[in-house]
Amino acid sequence: MNVYKLKNAADPNVCCKTVTEARISLIDALELIEQRTQKNPWNAQSLSECFQDEYRTAVLFVGHDPQGFAVIYNTRFTTDLLSIGIDPMYQGKGYGRFLLRCILREALLADANECFLEVRVSNERAINLYKSFGFEIAGKRRGYYSATSAGPAEDAYTMALHDISKSPGLCVNNASETQKL
Repeated sequence: MNVYKLKNAADPNVCCKTVTEARISLIDALELIEQRTQKNPWNAQSLSECFQDEYRTAVLFVGHDPQGFAVIYNTRFTTDLLSIGIDPMYQGKGYGRFLLRCILREALLADANECFLEVRVSNERAINLYKSFGFEIAGKRRGYYSATSAGPAEDAYTMALHDISKSPGLCVNNASETQKL
């Protein structure tokens, strides 16, 4: 398990951990975060599948409580960012940027060179975050996100980061975070 510690945070107990074991209490917490952050949230069964070999799951903890997570799926040289979210109570504090940085470092540790993702065309905040890490819009998928009771189907941008190791979002001063193995 890798642990990334966020220094100089408002709360000194903020860290990101790669988690390999799908404990029921953790799955329940991640499902609640999904419900609070996604229009089409994954259920507990889908989340429990994210702890298989090809996946890496990073969980953002504030103290002992999960408040965000990200999941990547690794292929031979690429990775797909499948989900990322921070509980709304903890958004706007830089934790999403920290979590994205952590999961991209995990992708590098898994020997991935490129990262791909889909994002709602209406999610300007996420699009801007991804762009700040060097992701570029590569295409558009019409109706990618299914309609829900909250609204109609929505298009997604496909975004690509062609060289994870050169991401400007990974180039941070070690004074702001460290990695412990």
